[in-house]
Amino acid sequence: MNPDVIFPIVMVATVAAVLIVISIIQAKKAKTNLIALGDKLGLSLETQGRYFKKHRLTGLVSGKVVEVFSYTTGAGKSKRTWAAIAVRVKASGGLTFSLKRRLSLFEFVAKLFRKNSVELGDATFDKKWVLMTNQPDFMRMALLPEMREKILRLSGGSMASGHYKCGGATVQYAEQGAFSNAKVCTRFAEIVGLVCDLTDVVEIRADVQK
Repeated sequence: MNPDVIFPIVMVATVAAVLIVISIIQAKKAKTNLIALGDKLGLSLETQGRYFKKHRLTGLVSGKVVEVFSYTTGAGKSKRTWAAIAVRVKASGGLTFSLKRRLSLFEFVAKLFRKNSVELGDATFDKKWVLMTNQPDFMRMALLPEMREKILRLSGGSMASGHYKCGGATVQYAEQGAFSNAKVCTRFAEIVGLVCDLTDVVEIRADVQK
């Protein structure tokens, strides 16, 4: 066979093999880190899939049903991996909210014209986070200073993509990243508690409306 034909084939095969090996190594790291996180939080590891296995943590934290998992969006060069937490809500009282990092001056300007965006009156927090909700008065009262402080403290590193939201059955948090990164798991050990606190906020609103 012509060497000019063989070389590209060998290169493609080599690159594919390297990517597969890296993927296997990352998957093993993710599983190890999730097991450690589960031990810390009292959650159990669940595995799905025979060849391409997916791992998640499930169980109870502070009496709430919690899941810690990963998922992907996009494809090819636009493919992104997300690490996420979901805490089941017993009742929401119709409350919805979205809390995202403010990433640019454009975001600050856009927020001024966005429906349902809310200022909390905390200059430090409002500068870094964008809150949207259908019940602004309640959320201003519910996001207590200590809760805002925790959100700010945990908003470093890869959490530039961090996003808290509630739109129905769960309160969720997601950020771009993978559980093969030990720093993500260390931060998630605290963020799980914060998402449970936000779930309390949602459930309190439901109780008030009864």
